Amino acid sequence: MNLLLVEDDPELGRQVAGWMHDAGHALKWEKTAAAALEVIRKQECDAVILDVGLPDMNGFSLMEKLRREGVRTPVLFLTARAEVSDRVRGFSAGGDDYLTKPFAFEELLARLEALHRRSTNHVPTHRNLGKCRLDLMKRRVSCGGESVELQPREWCLLEVLMSHEGRVLPKKFLLEQVWDIHFDPGTNVVDAMVCRLRRKLEMPGCDVMIETIRGKGYVFKTLA
Repeated sequence: MNLLLVEDDPELGRQVAGWMHDAGHALKWEKTAAAALEVIRKQECDAVILDVGLPDMNGFSLMEKLRREGVRTPVLFLTARAEVSDRVRGFSAGGDDYLTKPFAFEELLARLEALHRRSTNHVPTHRNLGKCRLDLMKRRVSCGGESVELQPREWCLLEVLMSHEGRVLPKKFLLEQVWDIHFDPGTNVVDAMVCRLRRKLEMPGCDVMIETIRGKGYVFKTLA
């Protein structure tokens, strides 16, 4: 495998690099989120080992940023944060696995190999709901056979809504997932974006809708 390690602890970084070399894997080691972003955007790797406590950006935020940009590379969080809330945050951000420090190298390697097997066995390229179709590779959407022009943020919002089809999503959740905002900004940014997306999806042959659940949030569903 070609691996990327994002870890600012020099001793741990050296250990993991040595272990992976001995196991026959190529590993590139970056110590900041900014450097990792450059690597991931320029070249493909089979999996990313991501620390949370990075000096320039929270690892959870980096994870969310990568998913918003359409990066589908498997990511394993390797962190000392062991609380259940941390694990949930990691998976909600888009992480594929979560291993806490201290750890056994054999377990880290087994988890990475499992991630690699899963990613190579099945890589979804599209997501369908009713007559609405998302092309996850080209970041395009069509409804009833007609292409729908969306701004990048609108596309991210639709992807989140479709990924949680039938579930009521609070505004706070959408702010975190789509805007990476983890506090109440005191604006109607979510309502405005949902209204704009709803108008774009209102076309003949489109059988999906975004329903407002007063006081709770929004739910994406088919009309059937």
